[in-house]
Amino acid sequence: MEKEGFIRSTNHIQERGIKIKGIITDRHVQIVKHIREEMPETVHHFDVWHVAKGLKKKLTAMSKEKGYEQLQEWIRSICNHLYWSAASTPDGNGQLLLKKWQSVANHVQNIHEHDGELYNTCPHGPLEGIERHKKWLKPGSKLTEKFSDLVFSNQMKKDVPKLSPGSQTAALEGFHAVVNHFAPKMIGFSYHGMLSRLILAALHFNENGMREQATTKEGKKRFDVVFPKYKKGEYTVREVKVECTYGYVKKLMSAVEERASQFSMNSSIVVQRQPAPPPLCSVYHHPDKTKAVEEKPSRFNQSHNFEDDDSSACC
Repeated sequence: MEKEGFIRSTNHIQERGIKIKGIITDRHVQIVKHIREEMPETVHHFDVWHVAKGLKKKLTAMSKEKGYEQLQEWIRSICNHLYWSAASTPDGNGQLLLKKWQSVANHVQNIHEHDGELYNTCPHGPLEGIERHKKWLKPGSKLTEKFSDLVFSNQMKKDVPKLSPGSQTAALEGFHAVVNHFAPKMIGFSYHGMLSRLILAALHFNENGMREQATTKEGKKRFDVVFPKYKKGEYTVREVKVECTYGYVKKLMSAVEERASQFSMNSSIVVQRQPAPPPLCSVYHHPDKTKAVEEKPSRFNQSHNFEDDDSSACC
């Protein structure tokens, strides 16, 4: 469904004469392949948060193994380094971005000079005193080798050069949260019911998506410390926004009243609706049900006579 939705959305844009110069997605393999083959002139970037999320999951699993516990205190810094690698490369130079990322394998060993011409030294100064609060990994240890294998893995070599240096998908994720509010996933809606709720979600998001940060009576900006479930005990500092507004509701009600005064409920203009598209499963070949049932495999549908074979008895 994600791939089909992506194809329909991009086709909808391109049919209106709009060229898609660049696009930012997660690492959905089917969408990656589609962009590579069907949209070769479009620059494709990955959202950093999605890559960092997968990286953190692997690092956390590694740190729980016996002898690798020391990696736990480095996880947050390593993920931050991934964000920095993308943010500090505004021109999107994939090879430079990859070299910056791979430098973390040396950094955790207290090695700050690197091979190559693109990126040969860490930009930070001496790490002493309060700036040194984590133990360096021991060069040549099993932990260091396993961590280096992850840093230099083929997966990271493919994904890191495509990290987006600027825009991310955070706003889209926010819109999806609004959609979940208007159309909860645990409830099934008709096509027109879902379409109406998506329109309402878009109206609400467009009116409130760029809200300003709330302030106290003294004029100080408000923040809140929360503990998201996905961070497993770690906190996040978030800006507190001003309250939502619902100006679009008044506009919708005014439009409904105007339409109601102009047309009767039996008017063809009122009852006319966009036809619902066929379900996705309709594009696939449907076999004859009787034949499909006859061909249904079963481990017991065999011609072998178990009653005459003593070796088949269970003991």
